[in-house]
Amino acid sequence: MRKRIDRYGKGLLLAVLVAATFGFIGLKLIPEMKAVLDNFADRAKRAATFQQYGQAGVVPPELTLCDMAKPVVAKTEEKEGITYYTLESRVEKCENSPTAAGTVRIFTLGWKNGKIVAFAWEGPKGGKVEY
Repeated sequence: MRKRIDRYGKGLLLAVLVAATFGFIGLKLIPEMKAVLDNFADRAKRAATFQQYGQAGVVPPELTLCDMAKPVVAKTEEKEGITYYTLESRVEKCENSPTAAGTVRIFTLGWKNGKIVAFAWEGPKGGKVEY
């Protein structure tokens, strides 16, 4: 019985340590990126946020045409002084492309000095959908 408790106790301790480590190390979002995430689900707020933080011509207007869910940050990386966040967001509704509804869009935003300086479509998950 004692061996069983020790084994479960060690497993529980390991789980707590792993969770705490990821909690402290977790994704570090710059405040401007946090603003994008917080305003993303509202189409008008999303457009205003991209207008505020995006360099002219970087973020495509197609990103503001559909109703989309709050995105999940799938990956973060830094290259040549630019911080890249890869996001995934589900299209809720889209008058311009009804077939886009329900698909998950993947895109990357590149940030430098509090501005979006790069954008890349990584494609939809599971198929091709045109806007």
